[in-house]
Amino acid sequence: MIYVRIALQILAAVFIIAGVFFFIAATVGIIRMPDPYNRAHAAGKGDSPGFLLSLTGVWLYWLTINPAESFKILLIILFMLFANPIAVHAILRFCYRTGVPWVKETTVHLLKDQREEKD
Repeated sequence: MIYVRIALQILAAVFIIAGVFFFIAATVGIIRMPDPYNRAHAAGKGDSPGFLLSLTGVWLYWLTINPAESFKILLIILFMLFANPIAVHAILRFCYRTGVPWVKETTVHLLKDQREEKD
């Protein structure tokens, strides 16, 4: 039984380290991107696997300590899977509606095309 606990704790550490890697990659993307639209894209794409892997590692570790309470972490993971993309979408929609400018090198602008069709 002790070997299973040690194996789960090592696997949890691997998941947490992988999640931290995605968080660092998202942070680099946020710093390097030129406008809020690209920054939010990098944040949304990096944070989702980052928190998913990190919380999966926390969940695996918590299974070794108190399996009955680990159900709460699964609920947090489920909530974050829905909340993160919705929050990024809401922020970008606000940026677009308030007229935050795009980078000049932007070649595809789907929202502009849709707005022109409505008018």
